[in-house]
Amino acid sequence: MKYRDEAGVAVKFFRVSRWCFDHHLEVVSKIVFRFMQIVLGCTIPYTVKMGKNCAIAHFHGIVIHHTCVIGDNTLIYQNVTLGGRNGESGPVIGKNVVIGAGACVLGSITIGDNVKIGANAVVLESVPSDCTVVGVPAKIVKKKKKI
Repeated sequence: MKYRDEAGVAVKFFRVSRWCFDHHLEVVSKIVFRFMQIVLGCTIPYTVKMGKNCAIAHFHGIVIHHTCVIGDNTLIYQNVTLGGRNGESGPVIGKNVVIGAGACVLGSITIGDNVKIGANAVVLESVPSDCTVVGVPAKIVKKKKKI
């Protein structure tokens, strides 16, 4: 992905924090997490399950729920919120998803593979694979037809 070098710092800090958590070094994991919150301005808890080759284009203002699952090759822009709603767990994001700047994906919902979420969209319901959603609340504007 072309943004890996620019903002790979946030993902690298997350990977270090997650590695420490997986190897029962929870104090170190929490220290790295807090450092990332203060210095980088993004909140990606070490309990998040993030797939391979995920990229964060601009890491400032990103907030991710601690139960969120993010699929492979996902691109997240700045000021994105992936969170719970009314005590629910966080969303499950599929593979090859692009989440535009300022988007909010809220609740215990599933975002399918190959989905594009427009800037400032508020996604409150599950989204099927191969489509584009925009608006407040988000609506499907383009769905790829299967042959």
